[in-house]
Amino acid sequence: MHGTFRLPLMLLALFLTATVAWAAGEREVTIAQGIDAEFLDVQMTNNIVTLIINGAIYDTLLTRDKQLQIVPHLATSWKLVGDKVWEVKLRQGVKFHNGEPFDANAVKFSAERIQRADFKSPQKGWFGTLDRVEIVDPFTVRLHTKTPDPAMPARMTLMYQMAPKYVAQVGDAQANLKPVGTGPFKFVEWQKNERIVVEANDAHWTGKPAVRRATWRPIPELGARIAALQTGQADIIVNVPPDQMATLQSSKAIRIEKVPSCRIISFTIAQIKGGPLADKRVRQALNHAVDMQAIIDAVLMGNGKRLNSWMPPNVWGYDPSIPLYEYNPKKAKELLAAAGQTNLTLTLQAPNGRWAMDKDIAQAVAGQLTENGIKTTVKVIGEWGAYVRTILDHKTEDIAMSGWCLPSLEPDHWVTPNLKTGEPVSQYANAEVDKLIEQARAEMNADKRKQLYGQLLRVIHDEAPYIFGYQQMDIYGVNTRLKWTPRGDESIRLTEISF
Repeated sequence: MHGTFRLPLMLLALFLTATVAWAAGEREVTIAQGIDAEFLDVQMTNNIVTLIINGAIYDTLLTRDKQLQIVPHLATSWKLVGDKVWEVKLRQGVKFHNGEPFDANAVKFSAERIQRADFKSPQKGWFGTLDRVEIVDPFTVRLHTKTPDPAMPARMTLMYQMAPKYVAQVGDAQANLKPVGTGPFKFVEWQKNERIVVEANDAHWTGKPAVRRATWRPIPELGARIAALQTGQADIIVNVPPDQMATLQSSKAIRIEKVPSCRIISFTIAQIKGGPLADKRVRQALNHAVDMQAIIDAVLMGNGKRLNSWMPPNVWGYDPSIPLYEYNPKKAKELLAAAGQTNLTLTLQAPNGRWAMDKDIAQAVAGQLTENGIKTTVKVIGEWGAYVRTILDHKTEDIAMSGWCLPSLEPDHWVTPNLKTGEPVSQYANAEVDKLIEQARAEMNADKRKQLYGQLLRVIHDEAPYIFGYQQMDIYGVNTRLKWTPRGDESIRLTEISF
């Protein structure tokens, strides 16, 4: 009798095992981006791709919802209790992946770690107004600022929380290799330049994620990234070339998603190096020598909006009344002649695969500069870590293709890191710009603050520390089995994916 039922029971067990495995596989996703993460210690990066990946592992104090409004996260409430004091109430019952409790000590530790002189975090500029963190009780902190800071709620959307005991126990290097956060996903593995794998944290305070396991794959080459989507090796790919949208959409298994991005692409001019590029007339000439709209139309098929300064239209503080640089080769030559630079030779550096059509756009810009009498060669630096290092070490070529977006959507996070004298990313120094940045970031009256940003952006337009480029249109290829729509802040949140 027992033998009679053994075979059917075995078959049933195998069927159930296969069904569970199939269901788990159906709830796994693979996302292909152009580059690998720089770090998995979230406080060691200001790179959005790295932040996107780390956002699955770590939580911030506040966040932005899908409508890009600031909402509670690890902090449940926040208010001003003095001109320079923000009081923040923390969510209770939250634990790090190693079981360590999240509390006020974690907030204080995380904030002070960024400011450590030996840690060299590129996020220091984000929180330059923060003076100290006061612990009121285990779930209340007060953020004391050096000056009044209207941007503190936006800054809190970038305050990723670290596990104090874990970091102290294993050290900074190991915390980067085996990250521990409070996020909705736990770290599994990192095979450098191959994949990063995370799995659902079912104990997360927001509930169980629909995605059970996710893999982030760096695929720099566009063709390989598209092939991964077409063959089912990737479920979401970024930076789809505009000329490939129709082909991809012809497949029933693939759809295209587009959204105007907070990402802006421009070409940083290394003013701090001195020499010809220190002359404003030369920098203005470079802007007049490039037909940026023609490049957007030809290379991106119109998927981009020209910039008039260093801020995208979807960030508060943008001033649409600032004019665009006109394409005027004659004026460019006149400016160069006035500056005594009639035989200028430059090198332009660009990545490969970081931004949509980056190498192609860089070559188009260099081609137009050369055509208009400014001999320019392109140096492609394919490895993203090496590219970033040239910026942080202030050792870029004469011109460096640059992209910027932060999910805080705070105007100070566009101007301070990139344009304030001495900031890690900044290749520019100007006392007038520094003064306006300080005034704008401390002005509590919204109308006055917006006027200051308008004034600042006009100075930046005139100073031309960039060849001003365009606001990026984020274009994604998506497997139709996923229910997901992109955000305007570039974040790809695994918790927003369902099936």
